Amino acid sequence: MDALIDLSLRAVFLALLHPFTRGLLFVLVALYGAGSGWPGWVSGLCGGLGVGFWLAPLWGLWRDRRR
Repeated sequence: MDALIDLSLRAVFLALLHPFTRGLLFVLVALYGAGSGWPGWVSGLCGGLGVGFWLAPLWGLWRDRRR
């Protein structure tokens, strides 16, 4: 059982290294927060972070392409 927990945690941490899965996690937390009555600023912050994680790599690609 300990090996299964260890592998699961490693898989989650490796998935969170990728910007798409980090953004997806924050957007899903924002949707959950909006549906469960969290303050609007918390859900908005989580949603903004999620979209920011999605747009940051695109901004870097666009900026490198212009040079």
